[in-house]
Amino acid sequence: MTSLSPAKNDSAFKWLVTVMAAGHFALVVSTGRVRWEHVAADLLLVVLAWAGAGPRRFLRGAFPLWLTGMILDSQPLWLGLRGTIHTGDLWNLEKLLFPAPGGTHWPEWWSRHPNTPLDLLCGWAYAAYLYEVFLVALWFFFKKDARFEQLCWAFFVVNAIGVVTYVIYPAAPPWYVLKYGPGLADLSAPPSPAGTARFDAFFGIHYFANFYAKNPNVFGAMPSLHAAYPLMMVLVLWHKGLAWRVGTILFALLVAFSAVYLTHHYVLDVLAGSIAAVAAFVVVRAVFARRAVEAPGMAPMTLPSGGNTRA
Repeated sequence: MTSLSPAKNDSAFKWLVTVMAAGHFALVVSTGRVRWEHVAADLLLVVLAWAGAGPRRFLRGAFPLWLTGMILDSQPLWLGLRGTIHTGDLWNLEKLLFPAPGGTHWPEWWSRHPNTPLDLLCGWAYAAYLYEVFLVALWFFFKKDARFEQLCWAFFVVNAIGVVTYVIYPAAPPWYVLKYGPGLADLSAPPSPAGTARFDAFFGIHYFANFYAKNPNVFGAMPSLHAAYPLMMVLVLWHKGLAWRVGTILFALLVAFSAVYLTHHYVLDVLAGSIAAVAAFVVVRAVFARRAVEAPGMAPMTLPSGGNTRA
């Protein structure tokens, strides 16, 4: 079988993107979930597809980011498939494995001992963690680094792992158990900014309140994608050398601590998120390494080994 010519392949990609954007928009309209973000994202997708070779080159790499947004936003459509939601069992397991002073665990302990410096530091980390991914992706794109597309696909894969796990193992976050107790899950419970509300209150803003108001799944705490994203940046940027490794590791540790301090996640959630990040990185790296054999100009992501410092 002969492959499509570059021109035909390019045309097929344009129409594929257009059909997917139109289909997604029809879905959110028909399910009564349409917001201005849907209009903007789907319209931007089509514009980039038809705007020329340069924007289309960006879109080919960044397309997994749109797919990620789509699967996260569409969670309400399959939440009915979830099994029993884990509340008290996870709470008790956390106390057993990671006990804190007073016979409790660290999310509950920190909820009783907050302080303003940590509120501000952890709030900043919780606001910045997602922008780190996008800034690194843009940096790779403008450098014409093949890691741009690889990072975008790894981001999609780690989120797909998260969403599938939310269905298989739906779990209440610590703030939920603190507020509603460890019994049968209250499916009507609204999302909460939890400890990040103190950050909002300090500055008199509603950043986290607005952000979490759009959360479609209160019971998606395991794994912690907050912990997964920064760890993935450690892996993706490892080849840049010691300074980058130290900086990204420190930020990843700060976000992981923030997830527990702000009562959004258990230590168990953080560990699960870390495993998901490594799994997504390894899978995507393997796929692109295979592609690199067929297309020698492609630079695969490198595993943290210190031996490869290719820029």
